[in-house]
Amino acid sequence: NENNTDVEKQAPIPNIPPNILAVLRSLNSNRGNNNSNHNNATNNTNTNIIRSHLSLVILGHVDAGKSTLTGRLLLALRHVSARLLQKYKKASSAIGKSSFALAWFTDEDESERERGVTIDIATKHVRTPKFDFTILDAPGHKDFIPNMISGTASADCGLLVVAATTGEFEAGFARGTDASGTCATVGQTREHVVLSRGLGVTQFVVAVNKLDAADPAWSKDRFEYIRSMVLDFLKANGFKEKKITFVPVSGLTGVNVSRDEATEDQEGWKTLRKWYKGPTLLEALDGFTPAKREFEKPLRTIVTDVSSEGKNATVRGRVVQGFVRAGDGIVVLPVGDEATVVRVERGKAVKEGASPYSFASPNNGGGSQPQQSTEKDLEDIPELQDCALAGDIVEMSLSGIDPARLSPGCVLCHRHSSLRPRVRRKFEARVLVMERLAVPIIRGSQVLLHMHSIDVPAVLSRLVSSEKRGGGSANNHGNKPRQNPRVLTGGVTATVEITLSERLVIEESNECKALGRFVLRRGGDTIAVGLIDKVLD
Repeated sequence: NENNTDVEKQAPIPNIPPNILAVLRSLNSNRGNNNSNHNNATNNTNTNIIRSHLSLVILGHVDAGKSTLTGRLLLALRHVSARLLQKYKKASSAIGKSSFALAWFTDEDESERERGVTIDIATKHVRTPKFDFTILDAPGHKDFIPNMISGTASADCGLLVVAATTGEFEAGFARGTDASGTCATVGQTREHVVLSRGLGVTQFVVAVNKLDAADPAWSKDRFEYIRSMVLDFLKANGFKEKKITFVPVSGLTGVNVSRDEATEDQEGWKTLRKWYKGPTLLEALDGFTPAKREFEKPLRTIVTDVSSEGKNATVRGRVVQGFVRAGDGIVVLPVGDEATVVRVERGKAVKEGASPYSFASPNNGGGSQPQQSTEKDLEDIPELQDCALAGDIVEMSLSGIDPARLSPGCVLCHRHSSLRPRVRRKFEARVLVMERLAVPIIRGSQVLLHMHSIDVPAVLSRLVSSEKRGGGSANNHGNKPRQNPRVLTGGVTATVEITLSERLVIEESNECKALGRFVLRRGGDTIAVGLIDKVLD
């Protein structure tokens, strides 16, 4: 009996096959040494590693051209066909929005097409020479920030789209004060940067879009001015310059999106190449550093969508850590119901019209043919068929559970109690308060807490300590952080206790990043981003 108890306490995590585990560990060990220089981004000839997967969120101010640029990327990578583009051009012209045809590849809802504004996160899977990307096209309008937070929480890296036209860049980069110095609307370029950093994005490609519409067209001075402004802001928010790449593009015409021979003779290309010698947008994306994955930690899969499939429930979501395959027994938190995984499909690049959970056809027309990688796919390894690893976007069928018990925001984990995250209402966290704060934060402030795909009311039940951003010694002449402050003002960092209106699946950020990062909003404005330091009973 004593031996059985010891075995139960150990509760080993379901093992990845030893030969596969060795490959995955080797891949992770090499990821920190990746050279992000674009010159070698497409020359990876290592045939002994598995293709890397990255989730890429598209961010930027409303009307910066994010969806149009995303549509151009899909076209260049043969995810969509030129014939479908012609159909969309005709249909969009009929409602007076002919310039929105490319955006319709991601803005698929009728209300989005009629309004010309992205409302919800659009998800597409594409393959470049180096990576399998899951593209998350986020809304840029201030009213849809909660949807943007949901998408960014699932991202490894970001594509920040900045409009180069006079007035548009300035609006997106507004500091949030009016002429009298009081708080006003913060440009979404700024807010998206702060939110993405707080939610774990560490790498950016910045696409300076619409440079063909600048005055003069393809102006080097305008590009360098925008680069200087955005780079300083990114660095001030904790991004490292070596992980930021700036690329001038035109999403509408396709100039410098990819090296498509059919467009090399355009006047825009000729003008741009007089002064720009850097990578195209696709080359810059392939310069990202692969993300290190927590393959060997206990399973955590965050559910983003639920549907019924006969007697089974179908869930879609992201495996944020661990390993899952068909036949595994899992538990759904916070409800606590158990289920069995009967099917697992990883999101992959597809041809137009096919299932988003299968592979692309290499002969799908509509753009330049990307160079093929010689890296292996997980599906090429028999032991890893019908499984998913940390970082994968997945669709799973579950048996033995009522679909009504599932909802977006649920977390799937292993059944054993020692491998489950805690379900609690209270925690201690470090928060960064937004610089432009209309109303200071006090103890008892009521907020809306956003974490991955959910949001719940919460109260700041205690203000533990605070200091000016950058640390007490740097900004307070060597003074220690202030204990038990009465108020938190804009730009400070603080330790606080937060009490939720209901129990949530939460973990310390050093145990599971996805379940330990959050955003606080109040009255439609973002007031802070934070990391959970301690889950309280």
